[in-house]
Amino acid sequence: MCAGRWPVALLRASAWRYGAGLGAHVKVCNICRARFRGDPTYCPLDGGQLADLPDPLLGRVIAGRYTIREKIGAGGMGTVYRAYQDVVGRDVAIKFLAPELAMDPTNRQRFLREAKAANRINHEHIIDITDFGETDDGLVYLVMEYLDGTPLNVEIANGPMAPERAMGIALQSAQALARAHELDVIHRDIKPDNIYLLRGYATDFVKILDFGLAKMKGELKLTATGTVFGTPEYMAPEQARGVPVTFSVDLYALGCVLFEMLTEQLPFTGTTPDLILKHMREPARRASVLAPKTPKGLDDLVLRLLSKKPEERHHDAYQLADDLHHLLEELGAHRTAAELDQTHPFAASVLAQSRVPAPSPAPSPPLSQTVSTEDAWDQRLDIFRDLIGQAHPAGDAPAWLVPSIEDLAGRVLAMRRLRKELDMVAAQSARREQEMREARLRIGRALDELGSDESRVVRQLQELRAQAGEAQARLQDLEKPLLRAWAAIPPLPASGPSLDRQLVEDLRNAGNLASIWLEAQRSLATFERDLVVREREREDLLFQIAQLKGRNATADAEDDLDAGSLRQSAASLDSGLRRAVEDVVRKAEPVYKYFMQFPALRDMVITGHSVVPQQSESG
Repeated sequence: MCAGRWPVALLRASAWRYGAGLGAHVKVCNICRARFRGDPTYCPLDGGQLADLPDPLLGRVIAGRYTIREKIGAGGMGTVYRAYQDVVGRDVAIKFLAPELAMDPTNRQRFLREAKAANRINHEHIIDITDFGETDDGLVYLVMEYLDGTPLNVEIANGPMAPERAMGIALQSAQALARAHELDVIHRDIKPDNIYLLRGYATDFVKILDFGLAKMKGELKLTATGTVFGTPEYMAPEQARGVPVTFSVDLYALGCVLFEMLTEQLPFTGTTPDLILKHMREPARRASVLAPKTPKGLDDLVLRLLSKKPEERHHDAYQLADDLHHLLEELGAHRTAAELDQTHPFAASVLAQSRVPAPSPAPSPPLSQTVSTEDAWDQRLDIFRDLIGQAHPAGDAPAWLVPSIEDLAGRVLAMRRLRKELDMVAAQSARREQEMREARLRIGRALDELGSDESRVVRQLQELRAQAGEAQARLQDLEKPLLRAWAAIPPLPASGPSLDRQLVEDLRNAGNLASIWLEAQRSLATFERDLVVREREREDLLFQIAQLKGRNATADAEDDLDAGSLRQSAASLDSGLRRAVEDVVRKAEPVYKYFMQFPALRDMVITGHSVVPQQSESG
């Protein structure tokens, strides 16, 4: 027979029947802690007083494997909770779409886009989203890694950052954006609120969040042409105009963030209409105007990022990362490692640090529960059987009572089987998630190398084309003077040449022009040969990139099928387990009510403790 109060696990399971979504009116029993929806006054299981429950999601299990622990944030799109994933023993964050928004299919698709976008990228500096779905009562959710740290906007509020630190944060952000852009994902809402700095490092470790506004190549449009999305303070001119955007809008936004890190001020301020007009028309100030210690190279870099024309910004995020890397090296070249550590250690270790995955925060301990849900019910059934003998020592129990208890035992056994299947699917899903994450990371790192090389070759091609153009222009400029110099040389007489000073001068002039023309011709030929070599190199790189992207797309498609199948299985099992618990609770109600009719047995019905009558002194 079970001793002690009704275990928490059992009560949480019984609450499934009555649990509801965000904003639902839910009550909790002050004795057994079971939850009920509606307006009952007393718990039908043990007669306990019911009180309003402030947050019905706390303690609820989502998809059979995420137990919600605490609310950690809320925004316009929904609410974020911390949860515990028992299968792998870690904390996760679960974001629920606000119920009023979930009514609209477009909102649901845009919300789940964040999961698809982040999963497509899989980068150390982008938040990892591992799961998403919808509960059978209509809650749309996505599951993310739980981050322990501080948003960048909070750090900026503490005052301007040292240039080394600001560049280190920008470098990691640029590396993450380079991967996203390589996989055809534009974030469209880069801002300090969406850049998270993890704790647990001597240096900053960046995570980019919130790909809910991301634009993905090949995705069906969810909005009308001309619709503007983003945050006005960080919005690129072309984005503010509502025209089709390119990856360059993320670079412009990162330039705004870098300006703000250095100065604690935005490049432009004002009302939303004023901000949009300033982004489109007003030249940006130099960061050094507000932060005089900003190195000139960094000052120029920020100003370039804030160029009104996309083509005047960095060619891509790879080039931006390279420039930041070189600036950090230049700063480090004039200081010792010890001096760097005294200011900010990032500049001394930025390259190694940027490749090291962030450590997962230590998981919170599992919720306190003495036994599993099914074990708790088995123990409760043992109490029922024991109560039969105490209520009917003469063996005159009602004919329905014993069969009802045994029927409950069969239902609990069915719950146990469903639970085992659900645990197996959850474990399989967790293994699949880890395998796919590792595969995507390998492909992503290879793409980083190839993409960086391709970016370098593109810049070399631009330089070679400019040099070839200059050589071609020199040839054209020399053509007429050379022809005139040649025409100035008189024809030689039939009797043989007769040299004089003027003739020699003309020959020398023509010879000099001919030498310059020949040198320009050789330079042009060299540039054209180099262009052919670089074009072939770029074609090879693009071919390899396309192959890797194809492998990544194939992996994504396979993962969608496998994960979708596992997700569907888990949802079906979870729904079945919920119905099984509902049946057990419903079938147990008459048994509870029957035993509660015996005053001497009520304490044991509620607590599981036997009540031993005290003997009198004379007894």
